[in-house]
Amino acid sequence: MLNLLDIYKNEVGYTKKKFGQHFLTSRHTIDDIAQSLADTECQQVVEIGPGCGVLTLAMLEKKLAVTSVEIDEELAEFLPRYLFIYPKFRIINSDFMLIDESTLPEGKIAFAGNLPYNVSVDILMHCVKFFGKIEKMTFMFQKEVADRINAKPNCKEYSSLSVITSYYFTTKKLKDISGGQFWPNTKVRSTVLEFYPVERYFKDEQREQEFLKLVRQSFVLKRKTLKNNLKSIENIDAVLDRAGLAQNIRGEQMTTADFIRLFESI
Repeated sequence: MLNLLDIYKNEVGYTKKKFGQHFLTSRHTIDDIAQSLADTECQQVVEIGPGCGVLTLAMLEKKLAVTSVEIDEELAEFLPRYLFIYPKFRIINSDFMLIDESTLPEGKIAFAGNLPYNVSVDILMHCVKFFGKIEKMTFMFQKEVADRINAKPNCKEYSSLSVITSYYFTTKKLKDISGGQFWPNTKVRSTVLEFYPVERYFKDEQREQEFLKLVRQSFVLKRKTLKNNLKSIENIDAVLDRAGLAQNIRGEQMTTADFIRLFESI
């Protein structure tokens, strides 16, 4: 198998901080992530930020069709030079945040990627726009962000991100990764999460967006009670009673179902 990381080091020799580039070096971790995607029924992956292509190649070797979206023009030119022999490989030189559904492959897809940590949550939320196409997502995040995404009520990491993610997906931790498994090395620990879509409660998009806004408002002052965060809502005491929630409850104590019940009670 091609060693794309060594080839990239020899040809280019550096990464670009503005794109948050840190490339995986652990063959075991790369294989674990590739296998996570190979288990999908759709066999079609949209990879966000392929970098020098180590995961891309591993997925192609597992006979997956891979569409890679790469913002770095230099990398978008580098990858086809070595992956042209794979007929199921396609690359798009673009910012993923500008991608719309017309650019994506037809039918169900899986998303994958070692996401740039400074925009990882933005990318996750952008993927939600393609919710109807998603079979599965496998993403790498900074560990602290992954802990917030995967958190359950009554723990310190639980946040609006936890609730919003659980509204759309069930999540599963695949593995934690040390900073020594990247080039360049980093002190930041990472976590790979798998996402599986669930049925959305709200069928009306406007109501869904209003619900998500309520969730975010409920965590503005995290250690405050729900009443303090939502004091702009008229008759909040009565709303909490109708929802079957305690008057002193905090957002971090509430499940996604609790938030839905609260929204319906307003």
